[in-house]
Amino acid sequence: MFIAVELPPDVKAALTGTAWSMPDFLRPAVRWSQAQMMHLTLRFLGDTEPDLVEAIAACMREASERSARFTLRLDDTGAFPAFNQPRVFWVGIAGEIDRLGMLHTRIEGSLAGIGIATEDRRYNPHLTVGRLQSQVPPFQAAQVGQAFAHAKLPDPRPQFLVDSLVLFRSQLQPDGPRYEELARASLA
Repeated sequence: MFIAVELPPDVKAALTGTAWSMPDFLRPAVRWSQAQMMHLTLRFLGDTEPDLVEAIAACMREASERSARFTLRLDDTGAFPAFNQPRVFWVGIAGEIDRLGMLHTRIEGSLAGIGIATEDRRYNPHLTVGRLQSQVPPFQAAQVGQAFAHAKLPDPRPQFLVDSLVLFRSQLQPDGPRYEELARASLA
């Protein structure tokens, strides 16, 4: 399970468009994310007992009731761990980042109250748009990374309103994961 912010269709379209601004011969080296699967993850929960769903939903409501709506926008492209050795391709987030950070902190605090341990790493908001295919040689991976570093996003960058949180369950299928909404909480 994971807690996320849904993205509007225009933002998803811009994110899938970054994949196609790369040279044709490099596109197959990446497993690009499908638009309907894109979201801004606030907290990955992993394998979670179904009987915790209502408690997690209550934590989401508690955090969202203390947070006003705010606006984010797409930022520059990036890769983990780096463009010259990419494994994950992403687009950054800009806008009211401080408010996003406060919302994340509130979620973490609420979840800790029901026994879900806080994450060890710092929250780094981003939108994953692709993953390097296995067996891609290092030289080609570096080419893909450099091409993605220069991918062009629409200007002005698409914005989106953060007005609710969604608890999703990810169900792995042969053709990829399916996300099922389990709970939703609106921001104040």
